Amino acid sequence: MSLTAKTLLGVALVAAALFLFGLGAAPFVDPPEGFHATVARDMLRQGDWITPHVDGVRYFDKPPLLYWLMACAFRLFGPSEAAARLGSALPAVGVAVLTAWIGNRLGGPRVGLIAGLVVAANLELYLFARLVKPDLLFVMCITLAFAGFVAAYLERGGGPRAPWALLAFYAGLAASVLAKDLLGAAAPLAVLAVFFVLTRERAIIRRWVPWTGVLLFVAIALPWHLLVELRSPGFLWYTVVDNHLLNVARLRMFPDEDVPLGTLEFLAVTAAGFLPWALAVPAALWRRARGPWDTAERRVWLLLTLWAVGVIGVVALSPFKLAHYGLPAFPALALLVAKLWDEVLDGKPDAPSAARVLVPSLLVLSVAAVACVLMWQGWITMPEGVLTSADVTARNAGSAIGGMAFLSAAEAGSLFRSAAMALGLGALGAALGLVLRRPVIGLGALLAAMLAFLPISAEGFALFARSRSVRIVAQGVALRAAPGDVLVHEGPLENSGAWLMELDRPVKVVDGLVSNLAFGATFSEARETFWDDAQLESAWKGAPRVFLVTGKRPDASVVRRLPPGSVHLLQEGGGRWLYSNRP
Repeated sequence: MSLTAKTLLGVALVAAALFLFGLGAAPFVDPPEGFHATVARDMLRQGDWITPHVDGVRYFDKPPLLYWLMACAFRLFGPSEAAARLGSALPAVGVAVLTAWIGNRLGGPRVGLIAGLVVAANLELYLFARLVKPDLLFVMCITLAFAGFVAAYLERGGGPRAPWALLAFYAGLAASVLAKDLLGAAAPLAVLAVFFVLTRERAIIRRWVPWTGVLLFVAIALPWHLLVELRSPGFLWYTVVDNHLLNVARLRMFPDEDVPLGTLEFLAVTAAGFLPWALAVPAALWRRARGPWDTAERRVWLLLTLWAVGVIGVVALSPFKLAHYGLPAFPALALLVAKLWDEVLDGKPDAPSAARVLVPSLLVLSVAAVACVLMWQGWITMPEGVLTSADVTARNAGSAIGGMAFLSAAEAGSLFRSAAMALGLGALGAALGLVLRRPVIGLGALLAAMLAFLPISAEGFALFARSRSVRIVAQGVALRAAPGDVLVHEGPLENSGAWLMELDRPVKVVDGLVSNLAFGATFSEARETFWDDAQLESAWKGAPRVFLVTGKRPDASVVRRLPPGSVHLLQEGGGRWLYSNRP
């Protein structure tokens, strides 16, 4: 086995152990996990693999690739948290391997090994690998596209002589459209346009836009979109214009509840999610951007720099941004950081010193370890804004879930103690590398600290998921509800999507049109699903028993507008309340 193959296998094994272990330990986090899982389950049950549905309502917010993968996993393993999360965890492994492959082509096995481990060993990518969301599937598709372009570009010093590689580029772009949206391919193409201008490339259309690649892109990306548009007129307008162009301008006709981050919040969350490697990013970007770009390899490093800066910069300047919008830049950032470390390990005269690269990470790990000790002992508490910045639901208006305390004193003590040990030992290892002037020891210590810390963060994630889980209320309904009873949800249905995983009956929705289902609600079959206050009050006074699940506090809920004495609180848990019109 070649050294390259051993490197890729090693990265794959580490990433698989990191991302695939314990996927079912936490219940679905609502939103968004239960909602996405329900889409896949209903797709499998109804046999409609073209138009996704939730609770009988057409759903258009995300393309089908994630739901196709989850439906296949449900067919093989049955509907569960672990099966649903495979659609994020397996792409995370793919991201690590593809990043290592690109690093190997650009700088050799050591760059590939470091890049593959760095892109895996950071908090943001790790946590999103354990969430049912399409983001890492999208990142993997984009990374595949860049891998194909890099292979084609390096062939004969900038001329595409590897047709398979160029086809991989177009296939990756097309798959990104099915993973995220029609605009998913636009950003890489825009960055490539800037790249070609800077490198003064010629005959771009002839060399880089073969008819086979275009045909492959069209064959993969367009059929599903056209079929859905034929079935549901207006879908393309909603997807391209309302859900993206108008969303950026904050002028959507069908808005959802998401509250965007500010620019500084986004930059801070992205940097924190990529620690400790984020500390080396400025130096890594500067070294690759300043030139000269006299070889194909150096020009590819420029392309990765443009992609990383472009993604972070454009999102930061956009009026609408969420915490995970920086994830597509992480493979490029990992490659740039790996190249910087490779030069440090080689001891090149113009490379930064080991101390300059290690000391900031050493300080951050030390401060984090001390903070964990102080929180373990109860002398300080976690700042209130930490979770709020990274968690969409915590910022959404009217949510009772975001401010919930999810750690008991005993649980917090155990987690902070373990985190302090992992981070503290990492800091000691980095210090040892400095003292012995062996930067490889320092780098190994940083990687080991993160690989030890991330499973600890997974325990915290599981506790967080249990504190938000709708399972308690769902079980309360399952124990009480008879076949003729009416089930109602207040607010957007995605806020309690996992409840639908427990049910085999329709749910009525009140005050839930500021939602991902808003456009689907305009079609005729959804008219009986969405209720106003008058319909709820009429049902509440009627003969059938009504169960109402809400995530709104009693003083902000629709229950305060129902007839006095007719509202009975049956259960509370997971940031939700279960009411009925019967005791």
